[in-house]
Amino acid sequence: MEAQFDFLNDTLKVALVSDNTAYSFSPDTDTFVGDVLDGGTTAEEFQGTGYSRQTLSNVTVTQDDTDDEGVADADDVTFTGLDGDTIQAVLVYKEVGGDETTPGDDPIIAVFDDNSAGSLADLPLATNGGDVTLAFSSEGIVNIG
Repeated sequence: MEAQFDFLNDTLKVALVSDNTAYSFSPDTDTFVGDVLDGGTTAEEFQGTGYSRQTLSNVTVTQDDTDDEGVADADDVTFTGLDGDTIQAVLVYKEVGGDETTPGDDPIIAVFDDNSAGSLADLPLATNGGDVTLAFSSEGIVNIG
C-alpha cells in the first residue's frame, strides 16, 4: 500500500519455517524476516539437506478483470533432495540490500501455513529426501483488490 514492492524488479525470495517451534503468523508483529527468523524470537528456519532460501523466478503482475484485482505470481519453487525438519510455514519476502545479512529490513510479502487456503494448505509437510515443490495457487501469490 506504500509502494513498497516492485514485484517485477525486486528480488523476491522464499524461506521455510521449521516446526521445531510452534509458529503462528501475527500481522501485527511479523513485518520483517528478522522478526520471525534470523534471530527473531517467534520461529526457527528449516534446517536440513537440500535447503537454502530460493529466489522467485518469472514473477508476473497481471490484472484480473473477473475478480477486479491485481495478481502477483511466479513460477513454483522446488527444493531438491529436501531432508530434515518438517515444514511448518513458507515466507515470501523482498530481499533488501542484495544478500541475507540484513533480515531486519527484508519485508514479508506473504506467509503460507496450515491455515492458508490454496495449494500450500498441506502444511505442515514432512521431508524425506525427495524434492519438495511449492505450487502457488492458480490465483497467484498476492492479490490486491
